[in-house]
Amino acid sequence: MKAQYFIALRYLFAKKKRNAINIISGIAMLAFAVCTAALIIILSTMNGFEALIFSMYNKFNPEIKIALAEGKVFEEKGVQAKLKNIQGIQFISPVLEDNAVIRNRDYQTVCTIKGVDSAYFAKTGMKSQITEGEALISKNNINYVILGAGISQKVNANINGPFSLLSFITPKRGDYSVGDPDAINQMEIEPSGVITMDETVNNRYVYVPLQFARELFEREQMLTSIELKLKDPNAIESTIEKIQETLGPKYKVQNRMQQQASLYKMFKSEKWASYAILTFILLIAAFNALGSLTMLVIEKQSDIKTLTGMGANHSFIRTIFFSNGVLIALIGCLIGLIFGIGMVWAQQEYGFVKLTGAIVESYPVKLILNDVLLVSGTALGLGLLTGIYPALKSVKGVN
Repeated sequence: MKAQYFIALRYLFAKKKRNAINIISGIAMLAFAVCTAALIIILSTMNGFEALIFSMYNKFNPEIKIALAEGKVFEEKGVQAKLKNIQGIQFISPVLEDNAVIRNRDYQTVCTIKGVDSAYFAKTGMKSQITEGEALISKNNINYVILGAGISQKVNANINGPFSLLSFITPKRGDYSVGDPDAINQMEIEPSGVITMDETVNNRYVYVPLQFARELFEREQMLTSIELKLKDPNAIESTIEKIQETLGPKYKVQNRMQQQASLYKMFKSEKWASYAILTFILLIAAFNALGSLTMLVIEKQSDIKTLTGMGANHSFIRTIFFSNGVLIALIGCLIGLIFGIGMVWAQQEYGFVKLTGAIVESYPVKLILNDVLLVSGTALGLGLLTGIYPALKSVKGVN
């Protein structure tokens, strides 16, 4: 070990004449450790929630979604024919969505009807999200509806029970007066199951057979979107380019992230806001370290003169005090990383911090290497900045 680093270690841990220097240095090191651990834990928690939410949305949102860039509905036949010529598509799900009133005797609310084919739940994996009844929308030419959990509660639905028929009400297409009873299209259907996902799906969506939706909305042969699943998930971007080139600018072709752009931006904004707040607290810890190092320079003036008399140059002396600032940050950062990563690992393995009344039993966490590198770099960067001023001050006035 070089002499200047050995002296820096001695200065850091040896008892000083002024006990306040030890106390302030210890507080600064502890603050670096606590802030580093907090950053790791908070960023990992936000990563966990992001992964959980998007894993749920990934069942609701297809790998690729095709819709009109402007407008609402398009004809199915022409688009389907073009898609069949594109390699790598595992299955195609036609979808018709629109709003309607759902009513059960004295209970009613507005919902979004999503008309899909009979194999939709099996193909998308949403079958596992059915929490009551079964994933059935058509059987023996009988139509069924699957309700979002919130919609089911709002209309007091009775799944597979007596008096369970629900009514969907929409305005007919065409010119009708407000009071004309023929202006309303009403169809009845029996509920078969309840799906529980996030609040958006629970309180907004119901699923019916595609043909039922077409009759209700008077949209024969029309769709609002087409959902695709690919044989190779790694080929999403290249397939999107092919589809966009085939269909032209009239259609927008989106991956999952683009379908939930606002949600993705919200998570990223919250994550960076948390990082900024804790980094500011880390900056306060750096000022504590700066104060202790400045006091250390004042206390060690006699040592500095002795070292100078022994032939130490300015660079040697600056390195001693600069290294002290780096060591405070480095040791605090290492302690914080060990504790933070350990807490995240323990939560992943044992889930000791529980969630009550949620879709998961414990707080989800996910440790990402880039976050560890970012936190480490931030803490060490502040340590480097902390050591600059004391290092320069240490040789001020020394010949």
